[in-house]
Amino acid sequence: MQRCLVILSQQDQTEVLLNMAAQFLARVNGNRMDVLAAREPPTQVLGNMGLTDESAAVLRENQREWADSLHTIFHRWLAEEYGSGAERLNKVEVNWLDPEITVDRIISGYGKDADLLIMNFPDSRDSDQKKLATRSAIFQTGRPVLFVPPFWDRPSGDHILMAWKDTDGCRKAFASARVLLAQAKQVDVLQTPDSPMPMDILPGITPERVELKPSDDASKAAQSILDEVDARRADLLVIGGYQHNMLYNRLMGSATDYILAHPDVPVFLQH
Repeated sequence: MQRCLVILSQQDQTEVLLNMAAQFLARVNGNRMDVLAAREPPTQVLGNMGLTDESAAVLRENQREWADSLHTIFHRWLAEEYGSGAERLNKVEVNWLDPEITVDRIISGYGKDADLLIMNFPDSRDSDQKKLATRSAIFQTGRPVLFVPPFWDRPSGDHILMAWKDTDGCRKAFASARVLLAQAKQVDVLQTPDSPMPMDILPGITPERVELKPSDDASKAAQSILDEVDARRADLLVIGGYQHNMLYNRLMGSATDYILAHPDVPVFLQH
């Protein structure tokens, strides 16, 4: 897992995401960070019917100002984290990207080339395109996504809590997270009595196993996981996201949705 893609959204969360990306790459000895401030095409905002040359120009200018404000933060952070241009030689390759681009091109052009996507938790300020980008990152890239809480200011990955359920998504998440386990000081696995974890899932790792009571209520099950995160002072939660399809989750509720609505700890998620 050598390359991460940081997808920026909110200005006040930019430095938090960049710090997490730098920390992650240092932990896994990664070598490349792509930082994406995707400017929304006017047709994505207004559609073709409501679009005029004047409104398109205004939207493009707004998006350019937004991307420029993020780039200012990025440029200052880059110098503080990795030094000047000469000092960055032989360190992590860091690339700034701010194209005007649709969500499907973000996913096909950038998301699927990365080993890990890093982004903020869903935010009420997110535009429709940014909400769509979050869903697409989870469901369409086939890559793990690391969600970072706003204003997270401490290390992540020293104490990892892994919530086990025998689903394809959980198996993928556990497999992808193995690269983080070698440097973790403590690894705990939550599991219900009816879903024991196969021994081959975490080869070479002897985690502390924590039993959870099974629950048919998605919100209660998710809250139990978050309670354990808090009680054990874990700094990273690994889960398999959305075991059912999107329609089922919309109608019945989802433990993943509940966890993503409570940004208490970084969440490493894979569908």
